[in-house]
Amino acid sequence: MSFDRVPKGSLILVTGATGFIGSAVCDAAIAHGFKVRGVTRFLSKADAFVKCLDAKYGKGLIEFVEVKDFTPSEAFDGVLEGVAGILHIATDTSFSTAYEVVVGGVVQSTLVLMKAAAKVPSVKSFVLTSSRIAVFAPSYEDGDISPKLDQWSDHFVTMAKQAPEDDPMKSVFVYAASKVEGEHAAWDYYNSAHPSYAFNTVLPDLVFGPVFNPAPGHYSGHGNLNALFLSEPEPVVLNFLKPACFAVDVRDVASIHLAVLLSMQTEGKRLWAAAHTFEVNDLLRIWREEFPDRTFVEDFKLPPNPKITLELAESEKLLTEFEGRTWLPFKETIIDNVRAAV
Repeated sequence: MSFDRVPKGSLILVTGATGFIGSAVCDAAIAHGFKVRGVTRFLSKADAFVKCLDAKYGKGLIEFVEVKDFTPSEAFDGVLEGVAGILHIATDTSFSTAYEVVVGGVVQSTLVLMKAAAKVPSVKSFVLTSSRIAVFAPSYEDGDISPKLDQWSDHFVTMAKQAPEDDPMKSVFVYAASKVEGEHAAWDYYNSAHPSYAFNTVLPDLVFGPVFNPAPGHYSGHGNLNALFLSEPEPVVLNFLKPACFAVDVRDVASIHLAVLLSMQTEGKRLWAAAHTFEVNDLLRIWREEFPDRTFVEDFKLPPNPKITLELAESEKLLTEFEGRTWLPFKETIIDNVRAAV
């Protein structure tokens, strides 16, 4: 498999570059011989990360630009100069219930960046981070399911619009709708405008593992999993683990993003970033074995997880040929996630 759509040494733009997935992607891109221009809404979040990467790889391989608002048509003016590849990872993770703000903002910012990229001849490849939730959400009532990459969770759009403000799940419905509508809008634009760059989407499931940006902050799945590790009452992550679906290491998510960006064989496809099926009590078992002196919450009494089968062969082949290995072990991911919380 060829990974030379974007030549080594080229400049790659990463939005959301200070976040959990974005910072892992920046690290992976530099490790594979690329330069990075990170986009962040607050440059202060990048200071410690830049120092960390400078110490690890040498100075001058990453730079940051501040874009406060991704939605104006001119938001990326001048930002894409010299860029050969774009990884659009930034999204709205506020879990606000304001549908128009969240969903409208995600759609608009995606289209603004895609249209801006179409005007820059140097851009050869564009990858958008979507989510497993744009395809399906697991349920104990499902039984055995085999979701396909041509499926869409369009029902979340209706649920997000119709759920009352006091519905405890409304924020989740709105987030899911933003991933559905954001990806729909991206594909509609790509298939109608036919920009000169290759386009793909990557759909991660539950992303865990170590944090690459040392700046203090709450990093989505990573922080939520640590809350369970620390036995905090009713951690948010439980909402996504009853039932659990597929866990994937943030380092593998970064590798899949980069491999898709560079591959000459994947253009116009959705690709999974999902590795290991598990149940919430598997996390507790691993932690009890690794940290025998700590006390954890008791096992949860839950119905058996539904059996979920995904078509992972293409993603596994990409990862194997790009990194020379398969998915990082689930146990390693779960332990590495909580190292800083010990």
